[in-house]
Amino acid sequence: MTAETAVGETGGTGEGGCWCCGRAVAEEALVRLGNHPEVGVCVSCVRFLGRRARDYQASIMRRRLRGAAESVRGQVMSRGWHERPVVGPVLMWINRHVPW
Repeated sequence: MTAETAVGETGGTGEGGCWCCGRAVAEEALVRLGNHPEVGVCVSCVRFLGRRARDYQASIMRRRLRGAAESVRGQVMSRGWHERPVVGPVLMWINRHVPW
């Protein structure tokens, strides 16, 4: 793609289209991706994509934490610590009240 065809596509008005929502915005208002400069995203879509990325990372972290908690729970059960007089009630209370 040459510079002439890139200007011809937008009509030479200095506007580009957001690849996310398709809205026509000024070229200065587009955020370009590093490895793909042909991709431009408007500021509102950048915020939206940032929220989606944070939610995705949080869900991955929750899965890892849940897996670690299940591993610890399995170790406690295999060793019988939940049946001990002092520690057992505390461990069972924790097991009932964890959010996962």
